[in-house]
Amino acid sequence: MQNFVIILAVTSLVALAVPSAFEHYRAGMLSGQVETVERAPEVIDAAMERPASLSGRVARLAADASGHFRTDTRMNGRSVPVLVDTGATYVSINDTTARRLGVAPQLDEYRYTVQTANGETTAALVTVARMQLGPIELRDVDTLVTRDGTLPVALLGMSFLGRLSKFEIADEQLTLKQ
Repeated sequence: MQNFVIILAVTSLVALAVPSAFEHYRAGMLSGQVETVERAPEVIDAAMERPASLSGRVARLAADASGHFRTDTRMNGRSVPVLVDTGATYVSINDTTARRLGVAPQLDEYRYTVQTANGETTAALVTVARMQLGPIELRDVDTLVTRDGTLPVALLGMSFLGRLSKFEIADEQLTLKQ
């Protein structure tokens, strides 16, 4: 009986709070204020000699204690820690990372429904101009951007891995070849 009374009290409090929260949200929507996101300054590549050929570049990653492959990549010249995920269709980053990289989508671009380990969410599709993992470098990589809090870490998915000539796992080591 005591549990029933507690549940009834909590439900009553929630029922009282929801209309207030909804009215606050509605007032904000009707106020005419537009949420804007400033794009980060464009990354300008330094004038460096480019290698004659990108083929034959190899990166090797050791599995961590849980058997996952984690590493740091460079996206648009900025360091981004990632988890390699062959089950992810796209490279995936959150809003904060997208803003750092200068590829933050507008609100109306969050039109794709995606399934993450934390459940279903919406995402926007952007293009990261330059992505590097060790000596491997790819241009114009399709990348999903999800809201902050939906992904605990950026995922290096098949939109990157599928463009390599080869990737394989052997002896707790992931070998990537461009």
